[in-house]
Amino acid sequence: MVGTVIGTSREDNYAPGPRGSFLVGSLRDFRSDRLLDTMEQAYAEYGDVARFHIGPRMVHLISHPDLAQEVLIKEKGTFFKIQEGTDKKIGLGLVLGEGLLTNRDQNSWFARRRMLQPVFHRRCIATMVDEMVATGQKMLSRWQELYGPKDVINIHEEMMRATLDIINRTMFGADVTGEAGKVGAAMTVLTRYAFAQAGNPFSLPTWIPTQRNKEFHRARQIIDSVVLGLIRARQATRDSGDQPRGDLLDMLLDAEDAETGKRMTDQEVLDEVKTVFAAGHETTANALTWTWLLLSEHPEVREKLKAELDMVLGGHSPTSTDIPNLRYTKQVFDEVLRLYPPVPALVRRAVRPAMLHGYEIPVASRVLISIYNIHRHPRFWEEPTRFEPERFSPERKAAHQDLAYIPFGAGQHKCIGNNFALMEGPLLLAMIAQRYELELVPERPVELEVAITMRPKEGLYVRLRPRLETV
Repeated sequence: MVGTVIGTSREDNYAPGPRGSFLVGSLRDFRSDRLLDTMEQAYAEYGDVARFHIGPRMVHLISHPDLAQEVLIKEKGTFFKIQEGTDKKIGLGLVLGEGLLTNRDQNSWFARRRMLQPVFHRRCIATMVDEMVATGQKMLSRWQELYGPKDVINIHEEMMRATLDIINRTMFGADVTGEAGKVGAAMTVLTRYAFAQAGNPFSLPTWIPTQRNKEFHRARQIIDSVVLGLIRARQATRDSGDQPRGDLLDMLLDAEDAETGKRMTDQEVLDEVKTVFAAGHETTANALTWTWLLLSEHPEVREKLKAELDMVLGGHSPTSTDIPNLRYTKQVFDEVLRLYPPVPALVRRAVRPAMLHGYEIPVASRVLISIYNIHRHPRFWEEPTRFEPERFSPERKAAHQDLAYIPFGAGQHKCIGNNFALMEGPLLLAMIAQRYELELVPERPVELEVAITMRPKEGLYVRLRPRLETV
């Protein structure tokens, strides 16, 4: 019986797992280029719970949706986000400060979540469709002007550019596409650094002037500079008497504590804008990138997708009224999120002794919820590695096990931007797939890495094959 019992247990009732190397334990197995293999092998050898030592840390890898439900929902008072209760910033906290994703104070986190939630409600997101479509049209026009059928492009960079444009137009009323190149490069440095630093108990402090630390500080300065530019530009327009846009940035600048009337500090606004700016575009861009890889490998899915787009859209760009009819398009995107979840694992820390699946979880040990393994668990997914969008048809979706599909996490810390991503991703997919077929370039192999998010290490290179002359 899968489950959690809070309290003590008999001695040495620990989950199975590898012994690892002297002193460092299994540290090398959790590198960005080995994490997915480590998680898959751990499930194959040890089952739904596997125990590792990473230096002095004990880490439990769990791969079952019932266990994920125990950790993320039922016993959330026992398993905290890794930032909470710590006295120093680690991982993404070094990049994003005290924004919603990394806030270490539970009370202020709840207040911020309540404040930001209305912007990310489905009804509010639906009003952003026109901006999303306009961004897609701008991207397609740019492609038509710059690229021919023989040209090779890095589609990951293009998806990053498009989603960065969308998040800034909809949330901050700005156009930062001119900064896309340096923002993308900086985010790569920062996410790789955050992943390595959070997973390695032997990491050097950021103030030590190593080459890697210097690169980190330069990259963080780039992101801070761009985001501060957004904030200062908005403050200038407000000071000149312009009407508020009513977007997320206005909400942050106007926010007041309901009890004290205190407004957010400049640093608090900066941290929240950085969080939405950074996290709000990279995850969707990665998912779309993996979509083009899978469609290039599965022509039967590509043909079915094209048939739906031709029937529903008839050559015009999608509108909000078309969205309910793009059912297969949505299923394709959902299936991509199953096979390539944007964040393949979530980390929690046990703040008191517990048991999972009959195994003791000592206080201060880490629990790593493997979304990647859960999404490929053979007990819940038939032929789990097969790309099959029909899994998400209404009939089959209704039969899914609870938490067997959690691309945006679950519980109170579920990603606030999930509705945004689930609108943006299928829209861009529809607009691109009705105009182009993306042909994978075989001489540029794809190498996957995990750096907080799951992304192609050196990009994904394709050729654009036009389908329609005009849309």
